[in-house]
Order: sequence, then structure tokens, then C-alpha cells
Amino acid sequence: MIADRAHAARPGAPVGAQTAPTQVARRRRLSMLPYMLVAPAVILMIAIALYPTYYAIQLSLYDVNLARYNRARFVGLDNYWKLLLDDEVFRLSVLQTIRWVGVVIVGQLGMALPVALFLNMNFTMRGFIRTAILIPWVIPAAVTSLIWVFMFDANLGVANDILVRLGVIETYWTWLSDFKTAFFLIVMAAVWSGFPFMSIVLLAALQAIPEELYEAAKIDGAGVWRRFLHITLPLLVPTIMLILLLRTIWLSHNVDLVYIMTVGGPGYSNYTTAVYSFLLTTSQFEIGYASAVAVVLAIALLAISTIYVRQMERTQEYLQ
Repeated sequence: MIADRAHAARPGAPVGAQTAPTQVARRRRLSMLPYMLVAPAVILMIAIALYPTYYAIQLSLYDVNLARYNRARFVGLDNYWKLLLDDEVFRLSVLQTIRWVGVVIVGQLGMALPVALFLNMNFTMRGFIRTAILIPWVIPAAVTSLIWVFMFDANLGVANDILVRLGVIETYWTWLSDFKTAFFLIVMAAVWSGFPFMSIVLLAALQAIPEELYEAAKIDGAGVWRRFLHITLPLLVPTIMLILLLRTIWLSHNVDLVYIMTVGGPGYSNYTTAVYSFLLTTSQFEIGYASAVAVVLAIALLAISTIYVRQMERTQEYLQ
């Protein structure tokens, strides 16, 4: 009966030849299904990431100011030559970006690792404390900045009041107007808000370490410190490198904490490259030159990311 139906559809054709085109068409539809499912995400990525990147690169090749946008002039690579050869503020911002990222990452990792080791222990209300530790991380950066600004306000800040009562300082201090203290206050705010993320990621890595390794080390007579140095730390290295990469990228283009707390000041003392680009756009409306600064920062981060990824691959090969 099946053969009769096939011959009725195409008289004189074999049964196998009748079904082959249908199977090919079905396979084509199935092979296209993954691309159709991924297409919305790809389109969204192009819309919110690739096109703005292309537009920023295009703007960086023009002398364009928002106040005279209609008189934009193509200058090629002049913006790049200017910021690399003539712009002292840009060179200062690069050095201060390196200082900012380095100090904050060291502070966050220095807090996150002991906290992660503590959270990996068995104690009462461990689940609650693991959840509560995320509070600084989930608070918006703008709110975090204002909290620290009000805490160290020169007139009404609680920090001044406590330190005066304890006799540590004699009079109220203008913390955010001083070159030395302003930077360390921003760093403290960044460390406080960022270390919970590192702690949770490190905690997940700690829980993935087989308990048998620690039991074998105990049998061999290894103490707590030796178990940490020879088991825990080496197995945490890939995770540590990953979070260092992520934090380097995030901190390098961080604007909100520095801008809200000090506006990059006093003077240029806390200008990072991202803050410099932001201020060029919002204060001077130089979107062409600001785009060149942002593109150079993106290229630098891409190069750093490549080095990080290669080092991570080498580390994983070594551990294997």
C-alpha cells in the first residue's frame, strides 16, 4: 500500500527516490535550528556591543565636539598621535589606572581569600553568613560611593566624629580633598564593594577540591599551612587568574566610584583613563578625542586579556 501511494504521487519513480528529498529537506531544517536559536542573541550582541564599538572607532577618527557636531572634521589618526605624544593628562591617567587596578585587586584578593576559607568551614548559620556577605556586592556603585562620601564628609562625617572623640585626630579632616587620603578612601570603597564577588567564586573553587587530597596529606603528616600551600593554593590558581582578569577589566573602565567620590580630584590625582574619557565627554564635549582614549583603553585591555588567557592555559596544562 505504501508503494502504491508513492507511485501515485510520482508515477514510475522508485520508492527510495521518493522519500530522499523529504529527508534532505528535514535535515536542512534541523541543521538550521541551532543557528535560528542563537540568532536573537547574536543580533542583540551586534546591536549593543559591536555597533557601538564600530561607532566609537569611527568617532575617534574625527575632530567632533557636541557643541559643534555639524562641523565634524575627519582627522584620521591625529587624535591618537595627540594623546600618545602630547597629552600629559592621558599619560598620567594611564599610570594612575595601573596604580588603581593594582592596589584594589591586591586589597580585594587579600580580603576575599581568608573570607572564602572561613566560609568553607562548618559552623552555625553558615548559609546565612554566605548570603549576607554578598550585601556590599549587590549595593549599586552609586549608593556605595555616597555612603563613603557621607561617612568621611569633612563637616558631618561619622568618621571624623569618632576619630576626634578617640583622640586620633584633633580637628575634622577633609579626607576627600587631600591628595593622599582621597585615593585610599576610593580604594577602601572599591575593596569593600568588590571582595564578596571574589569570595564566592573562590568558595566555589574550594568546594570543588576533593576531600581525599586533604585526608591523604593528613596521613602523611602535613599540617594546616602545608596543606594550604601544596594543595589548596595550587588548585586555586586557575580560579584566581580568572577573577584577576575579570576584575582588571571591570576596574579599568570603572567610572562611578572615582567620579562620584572625587570627580577625579583633587586636581588630576585620581584621574584614571576611563574617568578621563568620561570627563572629556561630559565636561568638554570632545566626543571624538574621548572616543580615541576609550579605543586605546580597549586595545590595552584586549592585549592584557590575551596574555592572561595564555597564562591560564599554561597553568592548567601544568596542573594536569
